[in-house]
Amino acid sequence: MMSHPFVSLSDLERETGFGKDQIRKWRQRFGFPLLEPALDGKSTYSRKTVSQLLVIKRLLEAGFRPRQVVGKSASELNRLHLALCPPGPNGARDTSAAVFIERLRQSDMAGFGSSLAEERAKRTLAEFVRYTVAPLLIGMGDAWARDEIGIHHEHLGTSYIERYLHAQILTLKPKPGLPSILFARPPLEQHFLGLLMMEAVLAEQGARTINIGSGLPSNNLKLAAISCRADVVALSFSVAYPEHRVAPALLQLRRLLPIQIQIWAGGAGVAVLRKSPKGVRIILDIEDAVVAISDWVQPAGLDDPEV
Repeated sequence: MMSHPFVSLSDLERETGFGKDQIRKWRQRFGFPLLEPALDGKSTYSRKTVSQLLVIKRLLEAGFRPRQVVGKSASELNRLHLALCPPGPNGARDTSAAVFIERLRQSDMAGFGSSLAEERAKRTLAEFVRYTVAPLLIGMGDAWARDEIGIHHEHLGTSYIERYLHAQILTLKPKPGLPSILFARPPLEQHFLGLLMMEAVLAEQGARTINIGSGLPSNNLKLAAISCRADVVALSFSVAYPEHRVAPALLQLRRLLPIQIQIWAGGAGVAVLRKSPKGVRIILDIEDAVVAISDWVQPAGLDDPEV
């Protein structure tokens, strides 16, 4: 972990993933995170605040609502976090995660990659995403919070996992009759790995996947979907995405896209929706994604996506 006692707003955004609008909203509503005056007169945030925000991020990803966790004391947050991740028998930690963390700590990326390959060989890609990648991401964050690894180790691990999943997806071939899916992040969304994890699951099911990645404005996303002949546009919203913008972003895209192009929306950020916007399918987890593919019926008159 970095030793400097204070961080700027831009560093806070980079390290936690929470945008400045989200931070400002929480400070107005919950009185957190607190601003700390620096010697040069600029407003900064303490390292303790960064640590609390990282715990809050994990709790939000686990299903807590902001009002349940934002503004809680560090001890209250740690109690909630420990309840989510209880130790194994006799206090033992998960041995698989421990091996990954130790290799990260030593910056042994060759060993880290070998461990990923070993776990992948035991499972389908969907199982690998659910039972290896997802717990590993939580484990890396927890190890960072315990000062066992630095933030650069966590970024190294995340980057390696992204490249590994990309390589796995490229080995898969689409199946006739299944949809062509354009994966994208909406504007202001900085998190990429969740979208990639869902792409891996749906590609294994047989969908033709196209990952356009960075957040395009809705008009450009419409053009991309039409030019790529997509049957579905899949968007991912993380917990850091501004809550009040999720539904408007989906509704705007729904108005722009031809009716035959479906919209699927996933990620922890869609949990803020009280109901699904009309014409949008909500994908809350891997099982929902598999069901969506199973329910797919190719609209009459549309060409096979391989043509």
